[in-house]
Amino acid sequence: MKVLIVDDERRARERLIHMLADEPEMEIAGEAEDGLGALTAMAGLRPDAVFLDVQMPGLTGLEVAAALPEASRPWIVFVTAYDQYALQAFEVNAVDYLMKPVEADRLAAAVRKLRDRAKGDGIAQLVSALRQQTGRSLERVVGKRLNQYHVLPVESIEAFLSDDELVFAITPAGRFLVERTLRELEAALPGGRFLRVHKQTIVNLEKLAVLEPVVRGGVTARLRSGETVEVSRRYTQQLRERLGW
Repeated sequence: MKVLIVDDERRARERLIHMLADEPEMEIAGEAEDGLGALTAMAGLRPDAVFLDVQMPGLTGLEVAAALPEASRPWIVFVTAYDQYALQAFEVNAVDYLMKPVEADRLAAAVRKLRDRAKGDGIAQLVSALRQQTGRSLERVVGKRLNQYHVLPVESIEAFLSDDELVFAITPAGRFLVERTLRELEAALPGGRFLRVHKQTIVNLEKLAVLEPVVRGGVTARLRSGETVEVSRRYTQQLRERLGW
């Protein structure tokens, strides 16, 4: 089983790598020191499992898990420093969790669970459950352009656009592919800032520059970057109410 180790602390990575060396079926495919590095490593190495630190600067382990396409998501063991209350959420669907400093018997148990695990689809449910528990709106989105991943603060995103089953974040720097559906984004984005204006579009109200009514009853909206999106007639009244227009 190919394994990726992700932790922003070098000593923590080295400790896990040393301990996993005693597990004959575990092959250390690589390591990463932050969330973006983890996404890049997973795309290139395609590990079967990832030991993923939760608390990392820039992009947390939970945000990394949420950014992974479900079809290619590896099995994930979270490595955490959370207290007992937060751990109750992990126990629902995670493959396993390890408390720092990692103990040999707990690591062995996690390895046994990885060996027995046939699917990794519980991670999506875990991330969803944790979002509901915390009640926090989405603050960052991971976008991909060419072979690089970028952390995009949601306040910098002008709109999310669905195009031929792909979802893109529109920013002044261009478009970035986002591995989420518009429905997922609509539920997680801060409602005071973002609004669904079309079956294929969510806009950041603070990034609207020009609104131009069209004959068929909708609106053409120009964003601050100059890109335009369509507001369908179905959503026009709601947009008017939100803008006081």
